[in-house]
Amino acid sequence: MADRLPLQGKRVLITRAKAQVQEFIDKIEAAGGIAIPAPLLEIRANDKQEQMIKTTILHLKNYDCIVFTSANGVSFFKSYLDKFNVSYSTLSHLIAASVGSKTSKQMEKLGLRVSIIPEEFVAEKLAESLSKNLPEHSRILAIRGNLARPTLVTELKQKGFSVTDLVVYETIHKMDEAEKLIKYLQQDELDFITFTSSSTVDSFMKVLNQKELQDNLRKVVFVCIGPITNDKLNDYGYNGIMPHSYTIDAMVKLMIEHEMSKEGL
Repeated sequence: MADRLPLQGKRVLITRAKAQVQEFIDKIEAAGGIAIPAPLLEIRANDKQEQMIKTTILHLKNYDCIVFTSANGVSFFKSYLDKFNVSYSTLSHLIAASVGSKTSKQMEKLGLRVSIIPEEFVAEKLAESLSKNLPEHSRILAIRGNLARPTLVTELKQKGFSVTDLVVYETIHKMDEAEKLIKYLQQDELDFITFTSSSTVDSFMKVLNQKELQDNLRKVVFVCIGPITNDKLNDYGYNGIMPHSYTIDAMVKLMIEHEMSKEGL
């Protein structure tokens, strides 16, 4: 049929946190797919360290550069600025760096113009870009979540920078979605399973990498957002497909290409 959509009827599991899921759902459904959200992760403010976050935010003048490793980091940092009545203008003197284009877009809400962004959206490349573009001994404020890899902070410290590691949000594993997922797998009702971070792989596999489900899992196409996530999937003994650009748009495009190649189009 001429009007058949490229993912028509394909069931796509989305494992990312509930707060991030709607955009992904919309893109899958626009391509004709059936999006199945299963938020195995919950993201919330790191209120356990609120006093330390407050102290840091009230002394932004002590830093030369601010780095965000995710759009979530921007959102939660912004909420803390608002909570403590700190003007976004206090960020104006800072060199701004970002791990990727989506994060950079969010940073504009804080009045920040990103001047340092790596060609490849991973922590190692961001550390490399920062070291090439910042003066020696720059004081860096790195904003991230509790499950973010420590690679960026570690490498920047090794390069001689003074780094404050500010964890503004926590990612919590949610196990109450597991029963629903087990039923989908047992009945072979999933065509794609998408992972947008290594932590989503961990959450999924800790619950569902069970011996009696392994044959079902082998029938599904895993789609990973980038190399770190894909490496984590490989650690569990599974192979996935991965787009060249590490975005959900590219993931949807890759699923479409996968379906078209099966049909010989």
